[in-house]
Amino acid sequence: MGEKKGMSEPYTGQLTSNAKLFSILAYFGALWLLGLLINPDKTCPFVRHHVNNGILLLIGFGVYSVIGGLLISRIPYIGWLLNLGAYACLVFVMIKGIVSAAKTQLFNIPLVNGIKIVK
Repeated sequence: MGEKKGMSEPYTGQLTSNAKLFSILAYFGALWLLGLLINPDKTCPFVRHHVNNGILLLIGFGVYSVIGGLLISRIPYIGWLLNLGAYACLVFVMIKGIVSAAKTQLFNIPLVNGIKIVK
């Protein structure tokens, strides 16, 4: 069986001067584009990992807004609670990713860990 990775693990490679900055910005909406397009070292695995997480998180917020709207309109009261719980989980993942990037750690988002949009 494959080795199971933890949620956060330290990054052991070399980082450029702005790698942390681009990795942190990747978690703020469409600012992941900065790390993908403007980053001087476009092949830095640390930045690319956090850019991938930023894209997945942005997709998660998009899915949340569509499904959340349906839950609120179809299921009174319980829909609001489910919607609030889903939003809290997404915000927690966002904060955890920012903190991990600032600490020079690789953060793996649970449930979507194996999806690589940026290779």
